Amino acid sequence: MSTFYGEKTSSIIIVLTCFACFLITPSHSRTCFSYDWDIYIYNGIQDSTIDAHVKSKDNDLGHHNLTYDLGYTFGFCENYFENTLFWGDFTHGSQFVNFHVFDKAVISFIGGSTEHTNNVFWLLKQDGYYLSKEYKPYDDPAWTFWGHWQ
Repeated sequence: MSTFYGEKTSSIIIVLTCFACFLITPSHSRTCFSYDWDIYIYNGIQDSTIDAHVKSKDNDLGHHNLTYDLGYTFGFCENYFENTLFWGDFTHGSQFVNFHVFDKAVISFIGGSTEHTNNVFWLLKQDGYYLSKEYKPYDDPAWTFWGHWQ
């Protein structure tokens, strides 16, 4: 009988070890059981720096300085209930804006697939912020105006 329990215990340890390895897999190789998203936020204002602070209910992604033509990227797996929300506070000089960088409205605009990673592209320009399904040159009319600076 001790052999049976020894084998059973060994099997449980192996399964738990594999599960633990799955849980600590780095985010750049994440495995999603729902939609997989990458969010790109770009500064399209020449000779400027924009302070970006992005967060959700559970995750504060910190402050990031976005210089012209460079941006900030983060990725995540959408939660099972498909109600994931990320918002950002953006400051450029005396201008400020706060908006949802990921919510149901963004999903409706972008669409989504469980087959691949879905991308959301934000562009902050002098007159406001823009959304696109794919990366485009900053002056491309495919960018959709989403709102003004305050």
